[in-house]
Amino acid sequence: RLHASCAWVAADAPHRVLIHLVRYLYAETTRFGKLTPELLYSLFLVSKRLEVPRLAALCERQIKVRLSLTSVLPLLRASARDGPMAQPVQDACKHFFLANYNQCTELRECEALDPKLLCELMRLHNSRAVSACGGNAGQPRNGGGGMTTGQPAAPVAAPAAVAAPLTPNENLESGQRAYKRMTEVKIPAEHLAADFRRLLDEAIDPDFEVVVQDEVIYAHKFVLVARSRYFASCIMTSGMVEAQAGRLVIPNTSPMTADAFRAFLRFLYAGDDILGILAPHTAMYLVDASSFYGLTNHRLRHFCEMCVRDSFNEAHVLQLFDASSRLSVEAVRKMALDFIISNFHTVCRQPALEMLDKPLLIEIIKGLAEKLPPGNQPASAGGGTHLFEPQKAS
Repeated sequence: RLHASCAWVAADAPHRVLIHLVRYLYAETTRFGKLTPELLYSLFLVSKRLEVPRLAALCERQIKVRLSLTSVLPLLRASARDGPMAQPVQDACKHFFLANYNQCTELRECEALDPKLLCELMRLHNSRAVSACGGNAGQPRNGGGGMTTGQPAAPVAAPAAVAAPLTPNENLESGQRAYKRMTEVKIPAEHLAADFRRLLDEAIDPDFEVVVQDEVIYAHKFVLVARSRYFASCIMTSGMVEAQAGRLVIPNTSPMTADAFRAFLRFLYAGDDILGILAPHTAMYLVDASSFYGLTNHRLRHFCEMCVRDSFNEAHVLQLFDASSRLSVEAVRKMALDFIISNFHTVCRQPALEMLDKPLLIEIIKGLAEKLPPGNQPASAGGGTHLFEPQKAS
């Protein structure tokens, strides 16, 4: 079922090819194994026309690797017909044809080649043959008749030096280098995360709004639905207010901030790219976001915990302990408490310690007591010296 605002793009390609194209656009992954060389070439052309350079390069490399006697001539005819756009495929087919000249010329499909193309292949083959013979092919031979008796013989030029024939190993290495040059294709870097991040940063054609702290943040339904079970439920359920209004309002009583939600969207759109902007004061609010918003894994939680943990120091760990306790962010609260107890000899000198509420102070004292070794416990009333009783000099 298509939405009324869907845009139509003409693409002259088989249905299977378009399925592969759409899969790549969504996930930047390919499954070339089930495509015939002809369908692979069709995908290459569509990628060129729609300006998807990385997919086009991947198709080009796959075509070159899979060239064979059964596919080279159909691909050569098609690439010659399609002009400059298909020039890399045409060049690869010509190289394969010349490297397997005798077998290719015996194929019945060879008769269907364009005469100009066939002549070009013959000239290229002859040129390669001349080069292989040291450049002397086609020169007239000396000797035989044609000289008048008694006439002095014309001076004969010294024969040009002819390169020594290549050994089998050298021939093999030369062929391998030529094959590598033919199949070598520069593949552009992956940029799916960057493309999705641009959708978010530039607010390109958004269709959903999220209001956080009275601030409107724009997003795209298809990303939210694909990445979050919480948003999928809100948007795909027709009776939900969010689905009808195209907007979700996060109440002001929620600990979520606008900056934290932007960072959350950055993770939904671009994954690990969030590491470039994640800061402790936003990470603290997102530790439990993976569970609350129904993400498919706990990768965001791991990043946030790592960010908060790496930021701990004696100067502000008490503030984080206080804030995480008030916001009920249990994971951060526990990490902060462990840090305070482990480094209490320096944390205890911080003025912020006196500002903590009594329950938090008691929790710290209990944690310290659990760390004390058994030998430091006060002696029982039945005997021994009391912990605070001054000992007599011996």
